[in-house]
Amino acid sequence: MATPSTSKKIQRVQQSGVTRRVGQRRPMGFPAAVAAIIVVGLVLVWFARDARINVGGDRPRPNLDVWNQAYGFYDCEDYLPNAPAPAEEADITTRGNGLIFVAPLSEDSSGDNATMAKFFENTGIKVSDDSVTLADGTEYKAGDECGTGKDKTTKTVIKLFSWPPQASDKTEPEVLTDDFGSVRFEQDKAIYALALVPESVNQIDLPPSVDNLANPDASVPATSAPGATTTIAPADSSTTVVGDTTVAPDTSAPDTTVAPASTSAPTTTEG
Repeated sequence: MATPSTSKKIQRVQQSGVTRRVGQRRPMGFPAAVAAIIVVGLVLVWFARDARINVGGDRPRPNLDVWNQAYGFYDCEDYLPNAPAPAEEADITTRGNGLIFVAPLSEDSSGDNATMAKFFENTGIKVSDDSVTLADGTEYKAGDECGTGKDKTTKTVIKLFSWPPQASDKTEPEVLTDDFGSVRFEQDKAIYALALVPESVNQIDLPPSVDNLANPDASVPATSAPGATTTIAPADSSTTVVGDTTVAPDTSAPDTTVAPASTSAPTTTEG
């Protein structure tokens, strides 16, 4: 049986564990603040994600964004010259300066629809996973010979190399081996190279047209209007007539022999 002193000690211990008075509410400020912070954080994350998705999906925007991407075709060991501008204008094309010109005019070529396939179509390039036919009809296909001497090989493939803006020759490219047309144009001044290379090659030089990204408009070659011709007149010609011209015959007077300035009279001897 517990003594009175022991009972008092037990009561004091029990009372010391109870700090809340009868009818007193528990403090809710701290839990509420934590809950509010969590909710605000989740909302901000959702907005950030939504903004990122919308920006990525909308650009390049029709009638707003004008982008240029460096591009070249790499044939085994070197780049081909820049392809000329096609006869028909388009909003994803090339202007003959080795750049892909991306200036969407409608939803059909903007956002998710701004793809490499549109560039191939508008410039007359036919591309599959294992072959490329350029606008001039030249065909390159997997299995074509690359290299010379001991480096000669027919174990070749078509690859698409891509680099981010401001890349250098030391930047490791992303390499695709199929479905090239599905590549989206997602940022200005990116770099691409379609290539016929040996299977083991996973890095090549940047296309020379990278230099044109600094001033794309200035690098567009000068062209004349369709059908226009330029005639350089000979040095002694004074007039060039446009259109059919009939040259008049030479009507100048024939050369005339001029008599001597004076004729001496015959000498007479008097007898």
